[in-house]
Amino acid sequence: MSRVDVQGRDSLSLPEQKAAHLGRLLKEYGRVAVAFSGGVDSSLLLHVALEELGAGNVLVLHGRSILQKKSDRERAGSWLARHGIPAGVEQAWLDIEPLSWKEFVANPEERCYLCKLRLYRLFREQAEARGFYCLVDGTNADDLKDRRPGLRAIHELGVRTPLVEAGLAKEEIRQLSRVRGLDTADQPSSSCLATRIPHGTRITPERLRRIEEWERGLEDMGLAGCRVKMSAVSPVQVKVELQAVDLERIFKPSFRLAVLRFFQKNNVEKVFVDLEGRKK
Repeated sequence: MSRVDVQGRDSLSLPEQKAAHLGRLLKEYGRVAVAFSGGVDSSLLLHVALEELGAGNVLVLHGRSILQKKSDRERAGSWLARHGIPAGVEQAWLDIEPLSWKEFVANPEERCYLCKLRLYRLFREQAEARGFYCLVDGTNADDLKDRRPGLRAIHELGVRTPLVEAGLAKEEIRQLSRVRGLDTADQPSSSCLATRIPHGTRITPERLRRIEEWERGLEDMGLAGCRVKMSAVSPVQVKVELQAVDLERIFKPSFRLAVLRFFQKNNVEKVFVDLEGRKK
């Protein structure tokens, strides 16, 4: 390596150095199939893959299902158009039926593992049928700090996690996304609606519909990125998780009353608020 190369690399910020490493990793992989959710992490991964490998060497894989909010499905579906990505990018938008999986519907502790295993097996089949033999996923370095059963499926199936390999944490991914003009940079982290249902409580269309309606109602009040979790104790109790910036607002008397009235109209009698706020 020349002295100029060393100096050039040293002049980059740490996140940009990691982004350069990410680009090198993707080039080593060759053609890649990206498991794309439309969230912060997979959006940056897809953007860098297209930048480094070109449209002909990237396959976009996305699974649509009842587990996602309608707004999340729509946002993911319009991502390529919003970011001016060439029309030649190969894509597979798959309709998934997770409520047909009996073991998943029972909602055991390993729910996320069971779901990801099925989904990524399907992704891998679709990718290999199109000549893409490297499936990559948007897991980031911070995800390794938490208990995430889905990671077990990723490891078992040999899915590559280049954001982890490059050492990229969530805040760095947001920073890099911002610099690259991605509108997902400040998007709140999202997870499937099944995560709002306590383990052991069956996952049903009605429960998923109610959760989506509750969260949409709060978002319409300006509480972006909120989560409403069902109680294992009572069907008329919920716990609300908000972004930290919204905690002060919800305790203002008039706003608190509006939130309570909203839930009462939706047959919820007790509303608990997590005082720590959402951490991600």
